[in-house]
Order: sequence, then structure tokens, then C-alpha cells
Amino acid sequence: MGRKKINENNSLVPMDNSISELFEIESTREKPKQIGYIPSFFTTASLPFKNMHKTVFIRKGSQGVTLTLSSPKNVPFGKYGRLLLSVLTTHAVIAKNKDNQLMIEYASMADLLRELQLPKQRGKDIREQLECFSNAAFIFDQEIREVAASYLFKDMYEDGNYPKKDVIVTTKTTGNIRFTTGVQYQEIDDGSSEIKTGHFKILLSPEFTDFCQKHAVPIDYEIYKEIASPIGKDIYAWLVFRNNGLTDPVFIPRHKLVEQFIPVEKGKDPNLTNVNYARIVELLKEIKEKYYKEVKFEINKDGSGVTLYKSPTPVLKKDPRYALITADL
Repeated sequence: MGRKKINENNSLVPMDNSISELFEIESTREKPKQIGYIPSFFTTASLPFKNMHKTVFIRKGSQGVTLTLSSPKNVPFGKYGRLLLSVLTTHAVIAKNKDNQLMIEYASMADLLRELQLPKQRGKDIREQLECFSNAAFIFDQEIREVAASYLFKDMYEDGNYPKKDVIVTTKTTGNIRFTTGVQYQEIDDGSSEIKTGHFKILLSPEFTDFCQKHAVPIDYEIYKEIASPIGKDIYAWLVFRNNGLTDPVFIPRHKLVEQFIPVEKGKDPNLTNVNYARIVELLKEIKEKYYKEVKFEINKDGSGVTLYKSPTPVLKKDPRYALITADL
């Protein structure tokens, strides 16, 4: 049995006291939740749902975020890409080292699949996603516009001659982050019909490790894994993320939901917006029924959008590793 440097029991996360405290454990559950993480930006704009056979993929999300994925071969995608991203992020978050490369090792594909909680039949899918991540990077751009008192920016005016009225401030933030700096594995051909794959070494980049430690969203990995569709996984992670800072009810317009989760390409049939919104509503209902019963939202009867309400969440508010998307980068 192979051993990983930061995970001695082959579970997604070792459930020591510091980790288990991130989740409130309901009395109705027989065992602690399996904690996992995803980068916060991937709750507002995520991977493509299917194989796009592209080296560049752009997705606009909420809160002024645009996510650009790039890879010289093919960008990661689908539900298995999301699960592998969660595992990589989780290792980055719980790592002890700061500002350094992080090595994750697996003796065999079976070890990696065990951590992902997937059957052996999914080995080919996970290896495909690992190859996609191996040379991939993501670029995030965020643009936030707000009205502010002009005196706050007097240092930008000569002789302090700033205007006496409020000004419009646009804050632009960008970053370019590699997922890994190296990936290695071996294939063993013993003459049988099955090629054995193992001795995996995944070297996470320092910038990815640092980013995840500052901007990761804790999720219940077991639930995340069970949600079948990539869109459903994205919506579940988004609901958990939004609950962290939600106090008053917030209305999310229909067009914003469609733009974030199932955008309609320019030139396509405008009726697709209605179809895609109906799909989002269907998934919201399914998530509440099967996966996140405590979540509170109201689907407006006039079809204008969805209102979110503060809901019980398994995430502890005071966890210092949980960062809002607007946190300082």
C-alpha cells in the first residue's frame, strides 16, 4: 500500500481535531463529514461541463469575475475534473508548508481512486484529468465598481486637490496561477491486456498552494461527489460559499444565474435562456431535496430569479482558511 506524504489514512482529509472543527457535526449523523475544499473563484466560474477539446476556456461568473483556463493540451473538464480539483485543493489547504512546492504521492492508481472515493473503472477518466491539469493554469480577472468618498483617494491628486463629490472607483484584480509545476507517473506493460499505472508524483505549484490556503471554500466532499452533474456540483458549492457571508436575503436575477452556471453563447437561440434557467431551478430543487436540506431559497413564481436566505451551514464561520472572494489577494 502506498502512502501519501500528508495523508496517512488514505481518506481525503485526516480528521484530526483542527480539521474536524471546521464542520459542525449534527447529532443525526453517525460519522463526521468528509471535508474537502475548492478554490473560491471556482464557485462563481468553473471548469467546462464536458470535453471542449480546447486549450483555452473562458467563463464569466458573478461578482465581476472572469476565469480563463489554459493548457497546452486540453483544459480540465467535467465531474471528474472537479473532483480531482477538490483533492488537489484540499492537499494544498492542509499542507504545513507555506510558499513552497507541495509533493503529493500515490503508489498506484488504486490509491488515488480511493482518495477520490471512486471505483477502479474510473481510472482512465482520472488519468485523463490529471494530464489536463499537469500543464494547466488559470487566470482570474475581477472588476468591482463602487461609489466612494473622494477624499479616500486624495493621495492620487496633486496638492490634495481632490473633487468634493463622490467618485466611481473600479478595482481591477488579476492573477495567473499554475496548478502544478510537474506531474510524473509510470506505466507498466507486463504483456497482459491491462497497463498498470502508478508511482504518481504531483508537484503543486507554490502559487496554487498559497492561493488555496487563502481562498478555499470548505465543502462536504461526500455530498459533492454524489451530485451527478457538473452543473449540480457548481450550484452546491456556490450555495455553501454564499451562505458564509449572507445575512439579509439576496435576490439573484434569472439572467445572472444563467450567465454564471449555463451561459448561452452569442448567436444562439434566445429561448435557450429559458431552457437553461429551468435546468438551474430543477437542480436547485434536487440539491435541497437530496443533498442540502437545510438550504433556504425561494424561486420567484414570475420566473424573474431566486432569493437566497441565510441557512444553516456545515462550515464554521471563524475558520481562518475560509476566505470570501472579496478578501485581499
